[in-house]
Amino acid sequence: MVDSTIPNDSLTEPVVRPVLLVDEGVYRSYTVYLRRILVGLADTAHASALVCPGDIDTSVVDCPTVELFEYPTLRLGIFKSLNRRILLERLERFKPTVLHTFSPGQIELAAFLSEALEVPLVVTFHGHRGHWNHRAKAMLQAARVLAPSAVLAERAAMLYPTLRERIELVPVGSYVEDTCVCFSHVHRPASLIAVHPFEDARLFEPLLGAVRHLALDGCELVLALMGVGPAERAIRRQIRAMGLSPRVALVPPMRPLRTVLEGADVFLHLKDRGLFNAQLIEAMSVGLAVAGVADQTGGLLIDGQTATLWDGADELSIYAGLKRLLNQREVARQFALNAQAFLQHHCSVSGMIDKTLAAYIAAQQQYKGQSASTTG
Repeated sequence: MVDSTIPNDSLTEPVVRPVLLVDEGVYRSYTVYLRRILVGLADTAHASALVCPGDIDTSVVDCPTVELFEYPTLRLGIFKSLNRRILLERLERFKPTVLHTFSPGQIELAAFLSEALEVPLVVTFHGHRGHWNHRAKAMLQAARVLAPSAVLAERAAMLYPTLRERIELVPVGSYVEDTCVCFSHVHRPASLIAVHPFEDARLFEPLLGAVRHLALDGCELVLALMGVGPAERAIRRQIRAMGLSPRVALVPPMRPLRTVLEGADVFLHLKDRGLFNAQLIEAMSVGLAVAGVADQTGGLLIDGQTATLWDGADELSIYAGLKRLLNQREVARQFALNAQAFLQHHCSVSGMIDKTLAAYIAAQQQYKGQSASTTG
Protein backbone atom coordinates (compact mmCIF):
# COMPACT_ATOMS: atom_id res chain seq x y z
CA MET A 1 0.00 0.00 0.00
CA VAL A 2 1.22 3.52 -0.81
CA ASP A 3 0.72 6.36 1.63
CA SER A 4 -1.30 8.82 -0.45
CA THR A 5 -1.78 11.39 2.31
CA ILE A 6 -1.25 14.72 0.61
CA PRO A 7 -0.28 17.79 2.66
CA ASN A 8 -2.50 20.61 1.47
CA ASP A 9 -2.47 23.80 3.45
CA SER A 10 -1.67 27.37 2.61
CA LEU A 11 2.08 26.87 3.17
CA THR A 12 2.54 23.49 1.47
CA GLU A 13 2.28 22.59 -2.19
CA PRO A 14 0.51 19.27 -2.79
CA VAL A 15 2.91 16.46 -3.58
CA VAL A 16 2.13 15.05 -7.03
CA ARG A 17 3.92 11.92 -8.28
CA PRO A 18 1.91 10.70 -11.28
CA VAL A 19 2.45 7.45 -13.15
CA LEU A 20 1.22 7.36 -16.76
CA LEU A 21 0.33 3.92 -18.14
CA VAL A 22 0.15 3.44 -21.92
CA ASP A 23 0.06 0.56 -24.37
CA GLU A 24 1.84 0.58 -27.73
CA GLY A 25 -1.07 2.09 -29.65
CA VAL A 26 -1.53 4.98 -27.24
CA TYR A 27 2.22 5.61 -27.07
CA ARG A 28 2.60 5.84 -30.83
CA SER A 29 -0.45 8.09 -31.21
CA TYR A 30 0.36 10.41 -28.30
CA THR A 31 4.16 10.45 -28.16
CA VAL A 32 4.36 14.23 -28.46
CA TYR A 33 1.53 14.75 -25.96
CA LEU A 34 3.21 12.44 -23.42
CA ARG A 35 6.52 14.24 -23.75
CA ARG A 36 4.91 17.63 -23.24
CA ILE A 37 3.07 16.43 -20.13
CA LEU A 38 6.18 14.80 -18.64
CA VAL A 39 8.44 17.77 -19.41
CA GLY A 40 5.79 20.15 -18.08
CA LEU A 41 5.59 18.20 -14.81
CA ALA A 42 9.39 18.30 -14.56
CA ASP A 43 9.31 22.08 -14.96
CA THR A 44 6.93 22.28 -12.00
CA ALA A 45 9.27 20.07 -9.90
CA HIS A 46 6.98 17.03 -9.88
CA ALA A 47 8.59 13.62 -10.37
CA SER A 48 6.71 11.23 -12.65
CA ALA A 49 6.93 7.80 -14.24
CA LEU A 50 5.85 6.16 -17.48
CA VAL A 51 4.74 2.54 -17.81
CA CYS A 52 4.97 1.28 -21.40
CA PRO A 53 6.06 -1.75 -23.47
CA GLY A 54 9.81 -2.32 -23.46
CA ASP A 55 10.15 -2.90 -27.19
CA ILE A 56 9.30 0.63 -28.32
CA ASP A 57 11.63 3.60 -28.69
CA THR A 58 11.17 5.79 -25.60
CA SER A 59 14.02 8.19 -26.39
CA VAL A 60 11.48 10.80 -27.48
CA VAL A 61 10.12 11.08 -23.94
CA ASP A 62 13.46 10.82 -22.12
CA CYS A 63 13.55 13.27 -19.24
CA PRO A 64 15.82 13.26 -16.15
CA THR A 65 12.90 13.35 -13.70
CA VAL A 66 10.90 10.60 -15.46
CA GLU A 67 11.31 6.99 -14.43
CA LEU A 68 10.48 4.32 -17.02
CA PHE A 69 8.89 0.98 -16.14
CA GLU A 70 8.64 -1.81 -18.70
CA TYR A 71 5.35 -3.69 -18.90
CA PRO A 72 4.97 -6.54 -19.50
CA THR A 73 8.33 -7.76 -18.25
CA LEU A 74 7.66 -11.29 -19.52
CA ARG A 75 6.06 -11.51 -22.96
CA LEU A 76 3.99 -14.69 -22.73
CA GLY A 77 0.34 -14.33 -21.78
CA ILE A 78 0.60 -17.04 -19.12
CA PHE A 79 2.70 -14.62 -17.05
CA LYS A 80 -0.05 -11.99 -16.74
CA SER A 81 -0.34 -12.31 -12.94
CA LEU A 82 3.44 -12.36 -12.48
CA ASN A 83 3.87 -9.30 -14.69
CA ARG A 84 1.29 -7.40 -12.66
CA ARG A 85 3.00 -8.37 -9.42
CA ILE A 86 6.40 -7.24 -10.70
CA LEU A 87 5.00 -3.89 -11.82
CA LEU A 88 3.13 -3.45 -8.55
CA GLU A 89 6.31 -3.98 -6.53
CA ARG A 90 8.19 -1.44 -8.65
CA LEU A 91 5.45 1.14 -8.31
CA GLU A 92 5.30 0.64 -4.56
CA ARG A 93 8.95 1.69 -4.41
CA PHE A 94 8.21 4.73 -6.62
CA LYS A 95 5.33 5.79 -4.33
CA PRO A 96 2.92 7.37 -6.83
CA THR A 97 0.16 9.68 -5.67
CA VAL A 98 -2.01 9.27 -8.78
CA LEU A 99 -2.26 6.96 -11.80
CA HIS A 100 -3.11 8.31 -15.25
CA THR A 101 -4.09 6.12 -18.18
CA PHE A 102 -6.10 6.18 -21.42
CA SER A 103 -9.35 4.54 -22.46
CA PRO A 104 -9.11 2.68 -24.70
CA GLY A 105 -5.69 1.62 -23.49
CA GLN A 106 -4.42 0.19 -20.21
CA ILE A 107 -7.59 1.08 -18.29
CA GLU A 108 -8.08 -2.36 -16.69
CA LEU A 109 -4.45 -2.64 -15.59
CA ALA A 110 -4.58 0.90 -14.19
CA ALA A 111 -7.79 0.17 -12.28
CA PHE A 112 -6.17 -2.91 -10.72
CA LEU A 113 -3.09 -0.93 -9.69
CA SER A 114 -5.18 1.96 -8.37
CA GLU A 115 -7.01 -0.39 -6.02
CA ALA A 116 -3.85 -2.25 -4.98
CA LEU A 117 -1.82 0.92 -4.35
CA GLU A 118 -4.76 2.83 -2.89
CA VAL A 119 -4.19 5.89 -5.07
CA PRO A 120 -6.70 7.69 -7.34
CA LEU A 121 -7.11 6.98 -11.03
CA VAL A 122 -7.29 9.65 -13.76
CA VAL A 123 -8.38 8.54 -17.23
CA THR A 124 -8.04 10.34 -20.56
CA PHE A 125 -11.07 9.31 -22.62
CA HIS A 126 -9.91 9.60 -26.23
CA GLY A 127 -12.71 7.62 -27.90
CA HIS A 128 -14.06 4.10 -27.90
CA ARG A 129 -13.70 1.18 -30.30
CA GLY A 130 -15.47 -2.01 -29.29
CA HIS A 131 -15.29 -3.94 -25.99
CA TRP A 132 -16.94 -1.03 -24.22
CA ASN A 133 -18.65 -3.23 -21.62
CA HIS A 134 -15.33 -4.79 -20.63
CA ARG A 135 -13.92 -1.36 -19.75
CA ALA A 136 -17.01 0.10 -18.10
CA LYS A 137 -16.33 -1.29 -14.61
CA ALA A 138 -12.72 -0.12 -14.66
CA MET A 139 -13.76 3.29 -15.97
CA LEU A 140 -16.14 3.82 -13.04
CA GLN A 141 -13.12 3.82 -10.71
CA ALA A 142 -11.86 7.06 -12.25
CA ALA A 143 -11.64 10.02 -9.88
CA ARG A 144 -11.30 12.31 -12.91
CA VAL A 145 -11.98 11.78 -16.63
CA LEU A 146 -10.09 14.06 -19.01
CA ALA A 147 -11.53 14.61 -22.49
CA PRO A 148 -9.31 16.10 -25.22
CA SER A 149 -12.29 17.68 -26.99
CA ALA A 150 -15.79 18.93 -26.21
CA VAL A 151 -17.19 16.22 -28.49
CA LEU A 152 -15.49 13.50 -26.45
CA ALA A 153 -16.53 15.11 -23.17
CA GLU A 154 -20.17 14.79 -24.24
CA ARG A 155 -19.64 11.23 -25.45
CA ALA A 156 -18.03 10.24 -22.16
CA ALA A 157 -20.95 11.77 -20.25
CA MET A 158 -23.38 9.79 -22.38
CA LEU A 159 -21.53 6.49 -21.90
CA TYR A 160 -20.80 7.02 -18.19
CA PRO A 161 -23.57 9.25 -16.80
CA THR A 162 -22.53 8.61 -13.18
CA LEU A 163 -19.14 10.15 -13.97
CA ARG A 164 -20.57 13.35 -15.47
CA GLU A 165 -19.40 15.56 -12.57
CA ARG A 166 -15.87 14.17 -12.84
CA ILE A 167 -15.42 14.83 -16.58
CA GLU A 168 -13.14 17.73 -17.49
CA LEU A 169 -12.25 19.21 -20.86
CA VAL A 170 -8.45 19.23 -21.27
CA PRO A 171 -7.58 19.97 -24.92
CA VAL A 172 -4.38 18.43 -26.27
CA GLY A 173 -1.83 21.24 -26.29
CA SER A 174 0.33 22.12 -29.26
CA TYR A 175 2.95 24.71 -30.10
CA VAL A 176 1.55 26.72 -33.01
CA GLU A 177 4.17 27.98 -35.45
CA ASP A 178 4.40 31.69 -36.28
CA THR A 179 4.50 30.80 -39.97
CA CYS A 180 2.14 28.81 -42.19
CA VAL A 181 3.88 26.17 -44.31
CA CYS A 182 0.92 25.50 -46.62
CA PHE A 183 1.98 26.41 -50.18
CA SER A 184 4.73 28.65 -48.84
CA HIS A 185 6.97 27.57 -51.74
CA VAL A 186 5.24 28.93 -54.83
CA HIS A 187 7.11 27.00 -57.51
CA ARG A 188 7.25 23.62 -55.74
CA PRO A 189 4.85 20.76 -56.59
CA ALA A 190 2.06 20.40 -54.07
CA SER A 191 3.01 17.99 -51.28
CA LEU A 192 0.28 15.88 -49.67
CA ILE A 193 0.69 13.60 -46.65
CA ALA A 194 -1.59 11.08 -44.95
CA VAL A 195 -0.76 9.30 -41.68
CA HIS A 196 -2.85 6.17 -41.35
CA PRO A 197 -2.31 2.43 -40.64
CA PHE A 198 -2.17 0.20 -43.72
CA GLU A 199 -4.98 -2.03 -42.48
CA ASP A 200 -7.25 -2.14 -45.54
CA ALA A 201 -6.12 -1.39 -49.10
CA ARG A 202 -9.69 -0.51 -50.10
CA LEU A 203 -9.52 2.66 -48.01
CA PHE A 204 -6.79 4.06 -50.29
CA GLU A 205 -8.36 3.15 -53.67
CA PRO A 206 -10.57 6.27 -54.06
CA LEU A 207 -7.70 8.57 -53.02
CA LEU A 208 -5.26 6.99 -55.48
CA GLY A 209 -7.88 7.19 -58.21
CA ALA A 210 -8.38 10.90 -57.51
CA VAL A 211 -4.61 11.51 -57.57
CA ARG A 212 -4.42 9.70 -60.91
CA HIS A 213 -7.09 11.98 -62.40
CA LEU A 214 -5.31 15.05 -61.04
CA ALA A 215 -2.07 13.90 -62.64
CA LEU A 216 -3.88 13.46 -65.97
CA ASP A 217 -5.17 17.04 -65.56
CA GLY A 218 -1.56 18.19 -65.38
CA CYS A 219 -1.48 18.94 -61.65
CA GLU A 220 2.01 18.74 -60.16
CA LEU A 221 1.81 16.92 -56.84
CA VAL A 222 3.44 14.27 -54.69
CA LEU A 223 1.72 12.14 -52.05
CA ALA A 224 3.29 10.44 -49.03
CA LEU A 225 1.33 7.70 -47.29
CA MET A 226 2.83 7.14 -43.84
CA GLY A 227 2.07 3.96 -41.95
CA VAL A 228 2.61 0.24 -41.55
CA GLY A 229 0.28 -2.71 -41.72
CA PRO A 230 -0.77 -5.91 -43.49
CA ALA A 231 -2.19 -4.09 -46.54
CA GLU A 232 1.13 -2.49 -47.51
CA ARG A 233 1.81 -4.90 -50.40
CA ALA A 234 -1.68 -4.49 -51.81
CA ILE A 235 -1.39 -0.69 -51.66
CA ARG A 236 1.96 -0.82 -53.48
CA ARG A 237 0.33 -2.95 -56.20
CA GLN A 238 -2.44 -0.36 -56.57
CA ILE A 239 0.13 2.41 -56.95
CA ARG A 240 2.05 0.53 -59.64
CA ALA A 241 -1.11 -0.51 -61.49
CA MET A 242 -2.25 3.13 -61.70
CA GLY A 243 1.17 4.32 -62.85
CA LEU A 244 1.57 6.49 -59.76
CA SER A 245 4.99 5.29 -58.58
CA PRO A 246 6.70 8.62 -59.47
CA ARG A 247 4.10 10.57 -57.47
CA VAL A 248 3.11 8.37 -54.52
CA ALA A 249 5.46 6.97 -51.87
CA LEU A 250 4.79 4.70 -48.89
CA VAL A 251 6.94 5.60 -45.90
CA PRO A 252 7.19 4.16 -42.37
CA PRO A 253 6.18 6.25 -39.34
CA MET A 254 8.87 8.84 -38.61
CA ARG A 255 9.82 10.73 -35.47
CA PRO A 256 9.58 13.56 -34.85
CA LEU A 257 6.47 13.71 -37.03
CA ARG A 258 6.38 17.49 -36.81
CA THR A 259 9.60 17.79 -38.82
CA VAL A 260 8.11 15.65 -41.58
CA LEU A 261 4.87 17.64 -41.62
CA GLU A 262 6.75 20.91 -42.03
CA GLY A 263 7.77 19.79 -45.51
CA ALA A 264 4.18 19.28 -46.73
CA ASP A 265 1.29 21.50 -47.82
CA VAL A 266 -1.85 19.44 -47.23
CA PHE A 267 -2.69 16.86 -44.54
CA LEU A 268 -5.22 14.19 -45.52
CA HIS A 269 -7.63 12.86 -42.89
CA LEU A 270 -8.61 9.60 -44.57
CA LYS A 271 -10.82 7.96 -41.96
CA ASP A 272 -12.30 8.69 -38.57
CA ARG A 273 -11.19 5.76 -36.40
CA GLY A 274 -13.30 6.66 -33.38
CA LEU A 275 -10.22 7.92 -31.52
CA PHE A 276 -8.88 11.44 -31.07
CA ASN A 277 -6.36 12.19 -33.83
CA ALA A 278 -3.31 13.81 -32.21
CA GLN A 279 -1.44 13.84 -35.55
CA LEU A 280 -4.16 16.12 -36.91
CA ILE A 281 -3.38 18.66 -34.17
CA GLU A 282 0.30 18.64 -35.10
CA ALA A 283 -0.49 19.08 -38.81
CA MET A 284 -2.72 22.05 -38.10
CA SER A 285 -0.23 23.63 -35.70
CA VAL A 286 2.55 23.84 -38.33
CA GLY A 287 0.12 25.32 -40.87
CA LEU A 288 -1.00 22.54 -43.20
CA ALA A 289 -4.34 22.77 -44.93
CA VAL A 290 -6.49 19.76 -44.00
CA ALA A 291 -8.70 17.78 -46.37
CA GLY A 292 -10.60 14.58 -45.74
CA VAL A 293 -13.56 13.02 -43.99
CA ALA A 294 -15.43 14.57 -41.07
CA ASP A 295 -13.72 14.51 -37.68
CA GLN A 296 -16.16 12.86 -35.26
CA THR A 297 -13.93 12.99 -32.16
CA GLY A 298 -12.02 16.26 -32.19
CA GLY A 299 -14.52 18.69 -33.67
CA LEU A 300 -11.59 20.46 -35.33
CA LEU A 301 -12.60 20.19 -38.98
CA ILE A 302 -15.22 22.67 -40.15
CA ASP A 303 -15.91 22.48 -43.87
CA GLY A 304 -15.02 25.70 -45.62
CA GLN A 305 -13.36 27.20 -42.54
CA THR A 306 -10.60 24.94 -41.20
CA ALA A 307 -10.77 22.16 -43.80
CA THR A 308 -12.18 20.80 -47.03
CA LEU A 309 -14.36 17.78 -46.30
CA TRP A 310 -15.31 14.99 -48.71
CA ASP A 311 -16.88 11.55 -48.89
CA GLY A 312 -13.93 9.21 -48.36
CA ALA A 313 -15.53 6.44 -50.41
CA ASP A 314 -16.26 8.67 -53.42
CA GLU A 315 -13.38 9.18 -55.83
CA LEU A 316 -15.06 12.16 -57.52
CA SER A 317 -15.67 13.85 -54.17
CA ILE A 318 -11.99 13.48 -53.26
CA TYR A 319 -10.93 14.66 -56.72
CA ALA A 320 -13.09 17.80 -56.46
CA GLY A 321 -11.84 18.61 -52.96
CA LEU A 322 -8.18 18.23 -53.84
CA LYS A 323 -8.52 20.12 -57.11
CA ARG A 324 -10.04 23.07 -55.28
CA LEU A 325 -7.12 23.22 -52.85
CA LEU A 326 -4.52 22.83 -55.58
CA ASN A 327 -6.10 25.42 -57.87
CA GLN A 328 -7.03 27.91 -55.14
CA ARG A 329 -3.94 27.92 -52.98
CA GLU A 330 -4.87 31.09 -51.14
CA VAL A 331 -8.09 29.41 -50.03
CA ALA A 332 -6.05 26.45 -48.76
CA ARG A 333 -3.70 28.78 -46.88
CA GLN A 334 -6.65 30.57 -45.29
CA PHE A 335 -8.00 27.23 -44.01
CA ALA A 336 -4.57 26.55 -42.49
CA LEU A 337 -4.39 30.00 -40.91
CA ASN A 338 -7.89 29.63 -39.46
CA ALA A 339 -6.89 26.32 -37.89
CA GLN A 340 -3.73 27.82 -36.40
CA ALA A 341 -5.76 30.66 -34.89
CA PHE A 342 -8.17 28.17 -33.31
CA LEU A 343 -5.33 26.16 -31.76
CA GLN A 344 -3.65 29.29 -30.40
CA HIS A 345 -6.82 30.22 -28.52
CA HIS A 346 -7.96 26.79 -27.34
CA CYS A 347 -5.06 24.29 -27.35
CA SER A 348 -2.03 25.77 -25.61
CA VAL A 349 0.57 23.49 -24.04
CA SER A 350 0.67 25.52 -20.82
CA GLY A 351 -3.10 25.27 -20.50
CA MET A 352 -2.97 21.49 -20.99
CA ILE A 353 -0.28 21.07 -18.33
CA ASP A 354 -2.03 23.35 -15.82
CA LYS A 355 -5.38 21.59 -16.26
CA THR A 356 -3.82 18.12 -16.06
CA LEU A 357 -1.93 18.99 -12.89
CA ALA A 358 -5.08 20.51 -11.39
CA ALA A 359 -6.96 17.29 -12.21
CA TYR A 360 -4.27 15.24 -10.46
CA ILE A 361 -4.49 17.40 -7.34
CA ALA A 362 -8.31 17.33 -7.34
CA ALA A 363 -8.29 13.54 -7.73
CA GLN A 364 -5.86 13.18 -4.82
CA GLN A 365 -7.88 15.46 -2.57
CA GLN A 366 -11.12 13.69 -3.47
CA TYR A 367 -9.52 10.31 -2.77
CA LYS A 368 -8.11 11.56 0.51
CA GLY A 369 -11.57 12.81 1.54
CA GLN A 370 -13.22 9.51 0.65
CA SER A 371 -10.58 7.56 2.61
CA ALA A 372 -11.06 9.78 5.64
CA SER A 373 -14.85 9.38 5.58
CA THR A 374 -14.49 5.60 5.23
CA THR A 375 -12.12 5.28 8.18
CA GLY A 376 -14.16 7.74 10.19
